[in-house]
Amino acid sequence: MKTRRNVQMAAPFFSADDRIRIHLEIDAILDGALSMGPNVKAFENEFAARVGVRHAVAMSSCTSALEAALLYYGIRDREVIVPAETFVATGMAVHLSGGTARFAEISPHTLCLDLDDVKRRVNDRTAGIILVHMAGLISPDIAEFRSFCDENGLFLIEDAAHSPGAKLGGAEAGSFGHAGCFSFYPTKVITSGEGGMLTTNDDEIAAFARSYQNRGRDMGSATERYVMPGRNVRMTEMNALLGRIQLGHLNEYLTRRRRIAAAYKQGLKERNDLRLVFPDDPKSSSFWKFPIILDASIDRSKLMTHLGNHGIATDAAYQPALHQQPVFQEIFKNDAVCLGRTEDLLSRHLCLPCHPRMTDEDVDYVLDMLIQGIERHRSDLQQL
Repeated sequence: MKTRRNVQMAAPFFSADDRIRIHLEIDAILDGALSMGPNVKAFENEFAARVGVRHAVAMSSCTSALEAALLYYGIRDREVIVPAETFVATGMAVHLSGGTARFAEISPHTLCLDLDDVKRRVNDRTAGIILVHMAGLISPDIAEFRSFCDENGLFLIEDAAHSPGAKLGGAEAGSFGHAGCFSFYPTKVITSGEGGMLTTNDDEIAAFARSYQNRGRDMGSATERYVMPGRNVRMTEMNALLGRIQLGHLNEYLTRRRRIAAAYKQGLKERNDLRLVFPDDPKSSSFWKFPIILDASIDRSKLMTHLGNHGIATDAAYQPALHQQPVFQEIFKNDAVCLGRTEDLLSRHLCLPCHPRMTDEDVDYVLDMLIQGIERHRSDLQQL
């Protein structure tokens, strides 16, 4: 039997050289601007160059970036289509910006929004779509999403919280929509501790976002003039320094994540009791996590307990789905939302850890314990 290991779901990492740089640059931060200084500006420029867009606006969170994009489009009393499998912030950003989240089904192949279902839900009140790159995977339909939005006067916002560096057809996540929104929370692909980024090629969206992050200030005025409602959602210099260091390692992080994902794929490809959520082009995902869909005969709860007892963290991400969360049930009251496909997929999906601090031995251990758990913990349906 293999020695018990400890495999976490996420593990932010700063190398010895990174730590030396951080300590060396702290003094400069303490002697200068603590917020919105040279590191923030450099982080914005470097991130925009990486994504391939004209503008990147650093904020305190991905949530703030989503709110800025939604408020720019004036969604009050209108609907925005979002998946029900996403973090609560995606739907709540719509609600707190005055709009109504209209939940749509996800694709069983990608766990991203299903384009055909989205088209069926568009109506006269629809303002736009938030497309979430679930687990870091860019939907292969994203170009069709953008064309559909452009043809119908809708906006497309990418919730790219999971997907920095993911690339499809030569373009990176955050460059397909009218705006992209990234997260740098500690569990994400790169981290700044706390923080987010809005990316766009639209000069007006960028100008709005910069004013919004500074309480609605007129950023072109020499005097302190406030011309719109805004918030304090700025980024600190320390956060930006950490983000810049992590961004410098993004390619190596992605290479390692994709190797781990490839090992999972190789180890599980012959199983007929689960299905992989794996893109045709591995570069189109950052592999924030590695999702699989379990056969209905497998008791997921017992399997997760088995893996946890062997030191392996797993996740059934975003369950309950947003339309089943108490806060949205209260918002919608008697307007019941039924998303049978999404509910089924969420009841059977499981996310395996996939991050650069995992060793090859960790990956082999996860595979061995997963297969062992599947064999031992099938549901009672198998016994009937």
